[in-house]
Amino acid sequence: MTTSTLNLATSSLSLDQLKVGESGFVGKINQLTSAIAHHDPHLARRLMEIGFIPGEPLQVLHKGFFGGEPIAVRIGHSTFALRRFEAALISVITHIEK
Repeated sequence: MTTSTLNLATSSLSLDQLKVGESGFVGKINQLTSAIAHHDPHLARRLMEIGFIPGEPLQVLHKGFFGGEPIAVRIGHSTFALRRFEAALISVITHIEK
């Protein structure tokens, strides 16, 4: 009798790089660039307040037609629409089968 072993590796992408239907877990909120920080210095805190906290499962539900914006993301039982630059700040941990 033989047994097969499933090898899993983790990969980290920014949320804006995920395709529709892909899922993962929030890794962290990345540092704001100076341009974003000048425009909205509280963005990282607000993203965490609405549920983008490390370890939370998420799934990309939809991307807009023109430029892929907004990006509809489900976290728990809530759905949020994010602009591409907001999604780019969120690191997502995904599992890849080897």
